[in-house]
Amino acid sequence: MSIGKKVRQYRELKNLSQSDLAFGVEVSQSTISSLESDKSIPNVVMLNRIAKVLDVDINDLLQYGNIVQNNSDKAVGNVHSQVTINNHFPENILEVVLSNQEKITHLIDTQNKLIEILLKK
Repeated sequence: MSIGKKVRQYRELKNLSQSDLAFGVEVSQSTISSLESDKSIPNVVMLNRIAKVLDVDINDLLQYGNIVQNNSDKAVGNVHSQVTINNHFPENILEVVLSNQEKITHLIDTQNKLIEILLKK
């Protein structure tokens, strides 16, 4: 089962609308729709936020082998693309990646605030 289908399944079990989940994750409803229809794959930070809102372990969203993302709707001519994500990795690697993603997000936020301050001068 894809990440998108799992997100939809857990969202429906919690009786949340796509808008409710989007609000909790701080993204648009169309982002959740795109994810659930397997048109996009969330980054680790978003996936962690989704897991928290849905009150599930992030690994529950990643279990059961490989995830295949088809991009046939974005194909050019007869060229179709397919990405396979192998999610068989130790749990501590996920924690490190998530920690690094959060640090990067914090640094970008800090950088944006500094730019705003400099532009006001």
